[in-house]
Amino acid sequence: MTGSLGERASGTRSVENNPAGFANAWPGLKRIPGHPAAHVGRGAAECLGEALAQLRVERVLVVHGRTSYERSGAHRFVTALSARHEVEHFDGVQPNPGIEQIRAGITTMRRFGPQAVIGIGGGSSLDVAKAIAVLAVQRRSPEDCLRHPEVITEERRCALVLMPTTAGSGSEMTRFATVYIEGRKHSLDVDQARADLVLVDQNLTESLPIGDSVSTGLDALSQSIESYWSVSATPVSQALALEALGKLLPALARAADTGAFTDPWVRTELAHGASLAGAAIDISRTTAAHALSYDLTVRLGLAHGTAVALHLPWLLERHAEVTDPDCRHPQGSAAVRDAVADIENMAHAQTGRGIGQLTGQLLALAGRPTRIEQLALPADRWLVTMTAALASGRAANNPCVLTAADVVPLLA
Repeated sequence: MTGSLGERASGTRSVENNPAGFANAWPGLKRIPGHPAAHVGRGAAECLGEALAQLRVERVLVVHGRTSYERSGAHRFVTALSARHEVEHFDGVQPNPGIEQIRAGITTMRRFGPQAVIGIGGGSSLDVAKAIAVLAVQRRSPEDCLRHPEVITEERRCALVLMPTTAGSGSEMTRFATVYIEGRKHSLDVDQARADLVLVDQNLTESLPIGDSVSTGLDALSQSIESYWSVSATPVSQALALEALGKLLPALARAADTGAFTDPWVRTELAHGASLAGAAIDISRTTAAHALSYDLTVRLGLAHGTAVALHLPWLLERHAEVTDPDCRHPQGSAAVRDAVADIENMAHAQTGRGIGQLTGQLLALAGRPTRIEQLALPADRWLVTMTAALASGRAANNPCVLTAADVVPLLA
C-alpha cells in the first residue's frame, strides 16, 4: 500500500487517512463506495482548490489532453489554482498512451518535482497521470517496470488527484493503468497507482460528443457485467457491479431511445455508475471482453468501449451455455449461468430489452458497427491474435474457458 501523503510529500495532509474530513467539507457531494476518498456530484470540480489547500501543496502538475480539457471546462478550475500554486501542465495526452508519453511525463515529473499530480480527462489522461506519478520515482526504467512489475518497489512521493471528464473508463477508481509498448498492451497494476482523492463532476461530461458518450458508457456497462461474473469477484465487487448496472442501464436506455445524452439525469447517472463500475473492477479486474478488445483498438483504431461492446453480446450467449468441463469459476457453471440470467433479467426489468439489443442500439446511434461480424475480420490475420488474447491474464479471469473454436465464427 502507498504511504500517507505526509510520508510522500513534506508538509502535505493525507487524504487517504482522513476521507471523512473531505466529505464533511463538501456536504453537497456523495461518497462513492469502494474508495476511501472518492466523491461525486455537480460542482465537485469546484472543490479542487480547497482540496489542494487542505493538502498544503505548492507545486502542482496537471496531466490532460487538449481537446477534452478545454471542451469540458476543466481548464477554468485549473486556471484558478495559479493564484495560490505553482502550476505546470503535461498536456497533449493521446488515446491509448504509449511508452513515449510516459517517458516524457517522467522527465517533466523529475524536472518540476510536483507535490501533487492532477489527472483530468478520459481514461488515457488518468492512466498517464497514475503511471508517471508512480514510475518517476522507481529505480528501473518505465519499460522494465511495466514488463516486470515486481521491480516497482518505491512508494509514490506526491499526492494524486483524479477528475474524469468522461463517464466510462472508471480509471479514477482503480489502481491500474494501461500503457502500450511497441503496440502491445501492458498494465501497471500496483497499490501506489490508487488516487488519494477522486472528484467526479458530471458537469465535466456534458460537452462529450455522442460517439465518445456511447463508447465510454458501453465500457462502463461491460466493466459492470464482467466484474459480476469474474472469477475473482467478491460479494463486495458484485454488490458494486449491481449498483453500477442499476444506474447505467436506465440511463443508457434513455439515451438510446432519445438519440442523445443531453438529459442532465442521464449524465448524472452515467457519471456515478461509471465510477461504481470502476470500483468493482478494481477488486475483480475485467475478463474476456476486455482481453479481446485491445487488438481491435490498436489495429483498427476502434474506440476502446466500442471494441469491448462488440464482444459483449456473443460472450453473454456463450456464458449462458457454460458447462462444468469448460468452467473455471470457483462456484461452478450453474453460478455463471445464474449470473448471466441476473444481468439479462435486470436489463429487461429496467430497460425493456436485453443487453445485446441495448448495445446494438447505442452502437448504431454512434454510427459504429453493431456486431463484430460486420468488421469482416479475415481469419488468416485475426485468429492467431484472438487466440493469444484468450491466453492473457484478463482472459484467465473469465469464468468460461474460451478457445479458438469460440472465436472462429466471428471471423470472415
